[in-house]
Amino acid sequence: MARLGVGFARLGLVGLAALLLRQGAEAAVPLNLPFQVVRPSPDHASMRMVPEGLALLGQHTGGISLVSVVGPYHSGKSFLLNALLHHTQVFSIGSRTSPETMGIWLCRTNLTASDGTEVWLMDSEGFFGPGVDEGYDAKVFAVASLVGAHVVYNTVKVIDQQAVHLLEMLVQRAQLFRTRAHSSTTLEHIPDFLRSDTFPPLTWVVEDFVQDLPTEMKEEGATGWLRTYLDASKVDKEESPVEEEGQKVIVQTAEKKVVVLDKGGDGAGVATGGEAVAATSPPQAQRQQKSDFLRRVYRDIRVHTLFLPATGREQLRDLSKLPFSDLTPEFRAEVGELRRHILRSLRARTSNGLAMTGGGLASSLRFLVGGLQQGMFHELPSLWNAWALQVVAVSLNDADSWFGSLLAKIDTKDQPIPVNVYNDRLDESRENATIFYLALLRDFDSSPQVGELRKRMDARITGAIASYHERVRRWVGERSAKAKENFASLLSAFVLPANPSALDRDGGAASEKARTAFSAEYTAFSSVKQGGTFTRRAVSLPAFTPDPVTQLAGDLRAQLGARSMENERAIQQLFKVAVSVVEEAIVHELSSSSGTLLSKARMAEVRKSAEKRSWETLDNQLSDHPWAKSVPHYRSSRALVQTEYLEARLNAFAAANEKRLASHFGIAVDRALAAYAANRSTIFMPATEADVDTKHTQMASASKQAIQQAARELADTDAFGLALKRLVASLADAHSQLTDKNVELWKVHSDEATRCALHKNLEAEKKCRFLCWYNTVPWYHKATARRHLSECFTQSPTGQQMANPLRTRVFEMWYAKDMAREAAKVGNRFTVLFGLFAAILCGCLYLCHFRQSPAHARLPPGGYYGQPQYSNFRPQAAQYQPQQQQQQQANFQFQECNPGPMSGQGMGLHRRTNYFGA
Repeated sequence: MARLGVGFARLGLVGLAALLLRQGAEAAVPLNLPFQVVRPSPDHASMRMVPEGLALLGQHTGGISLVSVVGPYHSGKSFLLNALLHHTQVFSIGSRTSPETMGIWLCRTNLTASDGTEVWLMDSEGFFGPGVDEGYDAKVFAVASLVGAHVVYNTVKVIDQQAVHLLEMLVQRAQLFRTRAHSSTTLEHIPDFLRSDTFPPLTWVVEDFVQDLPTEMKEEGATGWLRTYLDASKVDKEESPVEEEGQKVIVQTAEKKVVVLDKGGDGAGVATGGEAVAATSPPQAQRQQKSDFLRRVYRDIRVHTLFLPATGREQLRDLSKLPFSDLTPEFRAEVGELRRHILRSLRARTSNGLAMTGGGLASSLRFLVGGLQQGMFHELPSLWNAWALQVVAVSLNDADSWFGSLLAKIDTKDQPIPVNVYNDRLDESRENATIFYLALLRDFDSSPQVGELRKRMDARITGAIASYHERVRRWVGERSAKAKENFASLLSAFVLPANPSALDRDGGAASEKARTAFSAEYTAFSSVKQGGTFTRRAVSLPAFTPDPVTQLAGDLRAQLGARSMENERAIQQLFKVAVSVVEEAIVHELSSSSGTLLSKARMAEVRKSAEKRSWETLDNQLSDHPWAKSVPHYRSSRALVQTEYLEARLNAFAAANEKRLASHFGIAVDRALAAYAANRSTIFMPATEADVDTKHTQMASASKQAIQQAARELADTDAFGLALKRLVASLADAHSQLTDKNVELWKVHSDEATRCALHKNLEAEKKCRFLCWYNTVPWYHKATARRHLSECFTQSPTGQQMANPLRTRVFEMWYAKDMAREAAKVGNRFTVLFGLFAAILCGCLYLCHFRQSPAHARLPPGGYYGQPQYSNFRPQAAQYQPQQQQQQQANFQFQECNPGPMSGQGMGLHRRTNYFGA
């Protein structure tokens, strides 16, 4: 399926390249669209060029700074490139176990290097893929290292010694290929990337890294992690068990030098005298030369760690489905830091002294792939063939078997022995097995192979160490469980609920004491003593993640936290019970005053009494625990009682009291109004206004006295004030109704006067004919009607009984009801005439203004042709104009404002003079 996908990608790339070639040399390579330039051979042993991809690459004429990413397959190389672009779907990634990327792919980006050139990314096929030869992986690494301006070596989780050795092997083979390619090329044709003594900067990226770096590496960072493995490969010749003296090798035991051997050409040792011992070709010198190999090859080598890009299993299965913004913040921040680190010092490789372009990069790839196809790559022999030696099988097997029996007797007790004791016994068993092997070959003319024996002993030691580690893990687990059991017994002695501060203080002290005791025992058990003749790697404790002391400290904290949580729940229950008792006390306190009408003063006393009772009850419930008032729960419980119980109950009680007061005063108001309505029938109307007002005042006073008697000590309540306001408003409405009814009755009794006034109005209308003040102006019409009614009142017996204010109110009612139609006609006629007059006036003003405006005033300055250009060179006309001409202009301006019979002639004369004057 992967090769099928590569096939489809190749078809698309062919079409794209053909299209760009048809568009000419100026066609641009598209951004963020990977294309393949190198693909593997069918047997995955060599490489082949992709002509379409190289042709597309050759179209780019700008400078290119290439960032190469290499590493094991499915280590996240393609996703790392996508992350550098802040886009998760540029390079293809997937969830299958087979490799996704085949060969080498390039992608143009919109990033810029420090020298101003464009940044391109190279994605390569992963190492150690299924069915792929190791030589092919080295070739991919060589191509990426030789043409890249910055190499990113991508792995997952950790950096270990094996990964460092693999990287050193790849670098050695790539350097050897460059040397052989350099030697096979004439000087004038040597590419620039073969002239450099060092490879480009290397950044080792460790993805999915979640561990903490040791304290001693905090300042140097993750690069110090790699440096520890580089330093670990160094071997001090003074501490080496093998010394070289000319053509001889001296092999030391734990006690003394036991033999001197001549070095043969094949690396085997030949005894020259004394006791015969085996010697291998000393690897210390080789390792001493390789210890700083990576530092010498790469001018800058750094390590950068990346956190998990996502935490869900479905998300990690296919990260291309997630946008970059949905990745974890830690991952995005670390990717941003990695991107800045790469771009900060990124510079394009040179080709003929200039920055490498697309054509130069295509030529370099053709050269490298051609060199690989011609067999310039150094094929290293396999590790097994390098170590295979001819030995006497029987002697080697006997020594190996005897070492196995010695190894089985090292640790036989129920409890594992300490690490130092185990190492001492292991060194002794190794030395005895080696001496036994050399003694078996003393009378034989053969080369002792101590290295093969040590290899077999190491294999047996590996199994024994695994068993020892299992016993140590079990012992550590038992000691840790015992410490946790003792600590749990100590915590159970605390009676809950307890003072949280005392629990944390005493529990923390006991936890630290248990941790210190366990740490001392664990340190004494795990101490490693350096030394021993045959000790090449000291046996240490198994890897614990986390450290047992740290794990125990965490478990003890968890136990203390669990006990603290139990104590917290007990404290919560204590305060919960106390709050419930306080609630019952509040209910009992308020129930004694329920059902009665309370004034504001009485309500304040009830509130104060309830608050005092609630706080006394709460303190009494907590009296057995003096520390309870110092915990936060006390303040929160008081706040809960204050808001949820005390205030809520008091507010509900006050609302119920207000409701009862409102009902009580409502009934009192209704009774007072009913009494007022019953007494209103005693007023005989029509009557004078003074009589009506006097009778109303008497009845209103009686109603107010009735409600005040109903209030008594409740006069300070809001309900009483509202009831009083309601009564006053109702009495005011009743008084208004009485007055209106009295006026209406007077109007009815004044029918003779109103008919008389209506008759006079008709006569006045007849006298007006079409237009007059009476039928045109509303206020004149109303004043005339008022005068007519007043004259009729003086002639009517009923009218003579009414005072002037009463007559005025009767007139207003009569004019509003009986004369409403006539008044409306007058108003409409006035509106129409006023509008017509206003329109005529506006038209006259407009015509007058238009006639008075001179024609030259409406012209722009300088007439239709603008100001003459030579006007600046003649003197001002106004300074030399004759006084008579100025007087004529003044007269003409006066004629414009006062037009006469000769105004037209004067105007024409003025216009001619103004135009040609000065």
